[in-house]
Amino acid sequence: MKLDDVYKEWIPVKERQVKNSTLTTYQQIYMKKISPAFGNMEVELLNKKIIVPFLHDLMDGGLAVKTCNDILIVLKMLLQFAKEELEIKTVAPTWKMVWPSRNKSAAQKIERYSPAEYKKIVEYALDNPSPRNLGILIAICSGMRIGELCALQWKDIDLVNKTMHVCKTLERIYAPGDDGTFDNANTYIEIGTPKTFNSDRYIPILKNILPIIKKFAAVCKPDYYVCTCTENHTEPRTFRVYYKSFILEMVKLDHYIKFHGLRHTFATTLIENKIDVKTVSTILGHSDVGTTLNLYVHPSSQAKTDAVNAGLKNIFKS
Repeated sequence: MKLDDVYKEWIPVKERQVKNSTLTTYQQIYMKKISPAFGNMEVELLNKKIIVPFLHDLMDGGLAVKTCNDILIVLKMLLQFAKEELEIKTVAPTWKMVWPSRNKSAAQKIERYSPAEYKKIVEYALDNPSPRNLGILIAICSGMRIGELCALQWKDIDLVNKTMHVCKTLERIYAPGDDGTFDNANTYIEIGTPKTFNSDRYIPILKNILPIIKKFAAVCKPDYYVCTCTENHTEPRTFRVYYKSFILEMVKLDHYIKFHGLRHTFATTLIENKIDVKTVSTILGHSDVGTTLNLYVHPSSQAKTDAVNAGLKNIFKS
């Protein structure tokens, strides 16, 4: 049985198991990367000796390790499905890929704003109140993902208990077009459940931004979206464009980092101020503490210097 035929059997099963955004990601990976290489190959012939060189070629061509790992995940799911559900004698995909350390390091590097830049962003947003500036302020003071922020409505904000309920996310979905490919993809906005089970969470409202939140809440209906203060939402790609302009043209920083860097800045700042990792992980909505440590917590140069000096201060004579 060819891999393309296995895929046709597999995709309806996944459609019942995963979110639409996850499903379309699988479809794009298969159609754009896997099918051109292996679609016409008998699935029994696919094994580690064939797949590993393929992934190395993709990395040598500039593809990120994360993307290559996503491709591997889809391939393994297809092989497992062929083996268990279609009863095809494939090689069990239990092996692990050893990624080149230089690429892995580059893939996991996430930028952050310095404390001075952080302060400048917050001060500008407070001094120049608008729905979109409020959205940026909430993001950098809560660690919300951009899709969670765009889906946030005023009914999700509890001014009595001073919390924000992250209970949905807004995404632009790219689905195969009428021809079954992504050459002319269909696209639509979907508001669905958060990324993971732990992503449905309550985040405390920072007391310093509570007054400005109360001012907007007083003039907005419960069903209005926080980032627009209207019944119409904004979407991540539109909000990212505004965010870039906000950083470079309004706050006038000499550089900007991706919107997700606000989340990274928030998490790292809490850790550097001695907030325990478990608490930070819960606020961020991570499934486990390891994710918080590995992806979002990187000590600054000053923190590392202070750690060395403090740890070894009793070794040397004063």
